[in-house]
Amino acid sequence: MKKIALYTLLCATVVASCRKDNSLDIPVEPSFPDPSKQLDSFKTILGTAPDGWVGALVPGSSNQLFSVYLQLDNGKGEATLYSDLSATSAATPSKSPFNVYVTQKVNPTISFGAGSQLGDIKLVTKRGVDTAYAFRYVSGDTLVLLGNKYSDELRLVKAGAQVKTAYTSGKLQAVISQATDFINNAGYLSLKQNNAPTMVYFNVSDKSVGFAAVANDIKTSAGSGYAYTTTGILLRHPVQAGGQAFTTLNWDSDALNFYATVDKAKAYLEQGALPPLPAHYLLGTELSGLQTLPSPGSLALPGWSTDFKAIWNDMANKFKARGFPLSKVVFDFQVPGVLNVNITFASYVGRYSFKYTRTANGVYTFTPLPFATDAQGSNANALSPQAKPLTDMLTNNRLAISYATFPGGFLIGYTSVDKPSIGFTSIW
Repeated sequence: MKKIALYTLLCATVVASCRKDNSLDIPVEPSFPDPSKQLDSFKTILGTAPDGWVGALVPGSSNQLFSVYLQLDNGKGEATLYSDLSATSAATPSKSPFNVYVTQKVNPTISFGAGSQLGDIKLVTKRGVDTAYAFRYVSGDTLVLLGNKYSDELRLVKAGAQVKTAYTSGKLQAVISQATDFINNAGYLSLKQNNAPTMVYFNVSDKSVGFAAVANDIKTSAGSGYAYTTTGILLRHPVQAGGQAFTTLNWDSDALNFYATVDKAKAYLEQGALPPLPAHYLLGTELSGLQTLPSPGSLALPGWSTDFKAIWNDMANKFKARGFPLSKVVFDFQVPGVLNVNITFASYVGRYSFKYTRTANGVYTFTPLPFATDAQGSNANALSPQAKPLTDMLTNNRLAISYATFPGGFLIGYTSVDKPSIGFTSIW
């Protein structure tokens, strides 16, 4: 498969110059000495791609990216546009009028009329994208245009006959359909680099991909928006993970899997039922930092030992005796180095805070912090004797955190290394 490359931006932007006297109402000077010549030059450039243009729409102030394939019929004044907005837009192009013009205020511009797929694109921020683009610069076979309203960038490269055939034969739709099905059913994904896993995770709803790796007990992670292409996916930003920079992931339509080039060899994504990195590196980031322990009366979780059930029941009875039935406990790992234990009793929440340290093997040591002075801290302080069975367990036991596997999935498991008979699980 061929990788579609976006060439490095090399040339300086053509800057429009204008002049206005403070005391005289005179016209603004045109962007170019001779706008008609600039317009003719722009039209000539647009006409130098008989097999169309392939490239990417890069919305300003966004992490999103869209791939496009564009053909211009100057005789009809019609633009044919494929995009990866959806499987439908990838298979059936839009056909819309287009106009090329120049004004005194902007560089030569191409505007796409009603019916263009550009009008269908809506970003996560709910805004649309530009439908009129001014000439920015050309470098070799690369043409870069800038949107007149939102400053979205349209990067186009002259397509060859094979690229044209790939789009017109439905290759983009096939990649979108196959890759989306793979992502939705693959479980947890990773790439092996130097015999160490790099976790790869997708969000198909907003077309984003993330990479996470661990080295020397330090986890690094980064992500980017992506666009589907006829050869796989193209990342909006290069992503550094596991000692390598990623700009694309290639799609193998025979293996029905993505691969990257690692050490000059194909490395396919590996699938697993568990995340490829230990749980303690992912809590609060790739895995939810809100871990819930529901009351066994509402949802009995597997993996609760007899000793931990006794701790829970002791706490629940103490709250009940005060007239506050216990409903759930949430371990909040969202703040690095801090565990907030949020206990819900009746309609109230009490927050018990601990600082923690952990080993490279995921063993946590918890130290209580003073009660906060807000409502949840005050609630916790007022009912601290009732919470004592749980808070004492956390203070007096080092807990190893790991994955606890069960039929149909996994939970987060906690086991005391000081008293192994204490063990429990949580959900998110």
